[in-house]
Amino acid sequence: MTRPRPRDVLLDKAIGYYAAHGVGDTSLRTLAASIGTSQRMLHYHFGSREDLLAAVIESVVTEQIATLDRLFAEVDDPFEAGRRNWEGAATTAQAFGPLFFELASHAMRGRPYAVRLGEVVVTAHVAAFRRAYATVTDDAHAEVLARLTLAVGHGLLLQLLIDGDRPAADAAVDELTQMVRARLEGVPRR
Repeated sequence: MTRPRPRDVLLDKAIGYYAAHGVGDTSLRTLAASIGTSQRMLHYHFGSREDLLAAVIESVVTEQIATLDRLFAEVDDPFEAGRRNWEGAATTAQAFGPLFFELASHAMRGRPYAVRLGEVVVTAHVAAFRRAYATVTDDAHAEVLARLTLAVGHGLLLQLLIDGDRPAADAAVDELTQMVRARLEGVPRR
């Protein structure tokens, strides 16, 4: 059995800390003390605070994309795969949703360490959804549906984090799925 690399262990602890407490203006010194390491070790493995935050973004989104790709590969019906993805995202939203939206606001403000967030959050997610939709429609339509799906999903996650109404969010996902299925009936496949 392979032991996890020290950098990966520290990254997992940092993600857990940020998920529980937010990023805010937490210094490396404060983070290090909270996760049981030294500021020197964080500098050694990540460089700056900004580099650590970039690693956090990359790690969280890479895992999301891997999960999405795995679901679309394992489940023949892209709508069922999408539903399972929603269930996972909604379930983990309480832990990681606030961190996701906080880091998204950093990207919106042009913080250098968050520049790649658009690429890994929007571009990679759209590509994953586009690949799934391309199995049931043409490429141009798959792109539009992918963007719509991602936008609705992010909006519903934000609402879920604010009001905690999971049944309402689930009902909205079901409605979107029914609308897209109905829209695709009779549309020529790829």
